[in-house]
Amino acid sequence: MHRREFLNLAGAAALTAAYGSRTEAAAASGDRVVIIGAGILGVTIAYQLAKRGARVTILEKSTPASGATGDSFAYLNASTKPERPYYELNLLGIAGWRRLQLELQGALPLQWGGSVYWRDEAAAAAQLLSTVRRYQEWGYAGRQIRESDLQHLLPSARLGPVEGAVFYEQEGTLDPVGAVNVLLARARKLGALLETAVEVQGFETAQDRIRTVRTSRGPVDADFVIVAAGLGSKPLIDSLGLNLPLTSSTGVLIHTAPQRSLLQAVAFAPGSTIKQNPDGRVVSSSGHEGSNLALDVAAQGRQILSAAARYFPQLRDTRIERVSIGQRVLPRDGFPILGFPAHFRNLYLTVTHSGVTLAPIIAQFAAQEIFDGVVLEPLAPYRLSRFGSPL
Repeated sequence: MHRREFLNLAGAAALTAAYGSRTEAAAASGDRVVIIGAGILGVTIAYQLAKRGARVTILEKSTPASGATGDSFAYLNASTKPERPYYELNLLGIAGWRRLQLELQGALPLQWGGSVYWRDEAAAAAQLLSTVRRYQEWGYAGRQIRESDLQHLLPSARLGPVEGAVFYEQEGTLDPVGAVNVLLARARKLGALLETAVEVQGFETAQDRIRTVRTSRGPVDADFVIVAAGLGSKPLIDSLGLNLPLTSSTGVLIHTAPQRSLLQAVAFAPGSTIKQNPDGRVVSSSGHEGSNLALDVAAQGRQILSAAARYFPQLRDTRIERVSIGQRVLPRDGFPILGFPAHFRNLYLTVTHSGVTLAPIIAQFAAQEIFDGVVLEPLAPYRLSRFGSPL
């Protein structure tokens, strides 16, 4: 979808939302909510709904964070979102993580060191500076920095040639598996139930509602159903006669053994992306836009480590604990699919790329739409209906 088309759609959808600001039915305290998927979206939503008194059951086909979440680079940002409404949604996601960190008294494995980008060629540096200028015009906390500033932010790094550099100071990173564990523990303390190694096989419906979720362990009755199953969402939704247009992008990451402190910021160097989790493990890739699987995975892991060691020589002989191959969830136009689809008043979709950044705000908005019966204007551009499905 082109930028102008997306902005026109956003404006039209927001106008529609203004005339239909409440749904016909909303959840009540004690309602049975089934969440399919125990990734970062599923458990964050479970925590929010459990706080509001829902009887939450999470169904996970494997183990928590075993899908796209566990293989995510987990870069919390709004600086890679060129469409203004989507940028603003991600900005709310960043704020949501800060709010959750305060609410949970620092329990989340978050790191707020910002992010730095630098380039060693003039054309790439010019593009970098043009991008930061656009986000500055939108009010984002990004700026051009000098090479000396970059070195101060990354004191352990050997930078190489620097033609241009920028710093986005309000960004951060997250250990996604650790965050899932924290949020899941809090949700369970509030009464949420987790069932693992259970396969969702379909639904039993009556008129415009899902009554029962059919699983490999038997039926689970539900007042509301939330689908947060990543790429696994498509066959589930398609089985209801709806078309969920998804594709995927492959990302390869290395996860090293714990290291002494090397960097607090997320580093986007020429040819390498590097961060360090609070537990000391370094996570790196060849870039956050996708990976080439033409090479053997182990060989690609060694290449990724070698590229990172170009800037952090301390990593040269470190041990790679894991090479992960993640499948990023990508709706066909690149933007989220959120909310109640056609014909099913108690089915809520949460399918998106940038799920780690967006998880807190999607959880908040889902809780409001489900419990308060309100149609939220910021979600108007992200309904399934934009692909041609009726409301």
